[in-house]
Amino acid sequence: MIKLIAMITMLVDHIGAVFYPNALWMRIIGRVSFPLFAWGIAMGSRWTRDWKRYAARLLALALLTQIPYSLLFQNGYWNICFTLLSGLLVLKLLQIPNRLFGLLGTLGILAIVHFLEFEYGIYGVLTILIFHYCREDDKLPVYQGILTLAGTLIYSFHVIQLFSVVSSFIVLGGKKDELRLNKWVQYGFYPVHIILLYILQGITA
Repeated sequence: MIKLIAMITMLVDHIGAVFYPNALWMRIIGRVSFPLFAWGIAMGSRWTRDWKRYAARLLALALLTQIPYSLLFQNGYWNICFTLLSGLLVLKLLQIPNRLFGLLGTLGILAIVHFLEFEYGIYGVLTILIFHYCREDDKLPVYQGILTLAGTLIYSFHVIQLFSVVSSFIVLGGKKDELRLNKWVQYGFYPVHIILLYILQGITA
């Protein structure tokens, strides 16, 4: 159910960004989507049977989507799947016994995320870490709120990014196994909706 909410809010956000740039309410709704996808990575890293295959799927989605993503938004960023993949890799690095190696690897990934301009940057990766380490903490909205405020100031996000904290309440209030989405639907949604929006943009231009 949480993944479904993430997909719907992302779709609303992207429709607003492409076709209704002055409809601020659509962008506000969309602020909820990324943190929910970040939560999905945090949970996926715990429960996946093969994290390397999981990472390979994210990389494939990132590569598949990058060209239509760039054509659609014209923003120069690497799409969100690269950020989600980076978060997954950081989680795995922080779990290895050699803490120094894990820390150095994490810093290396964060440097790549920052200098190559992955969408949401280091803030995006840290959001995944917060959902991983504080997933059942009642203070999760506080932690996410502090991170989001810092991210908004550092990255000069629009102030509506602060509405993303709503995602913490959705996660804390969510129930398990309410709805199971087909794996192909989960992985196919991102590239398919980006491609369709790009086609519609061309038709309506």
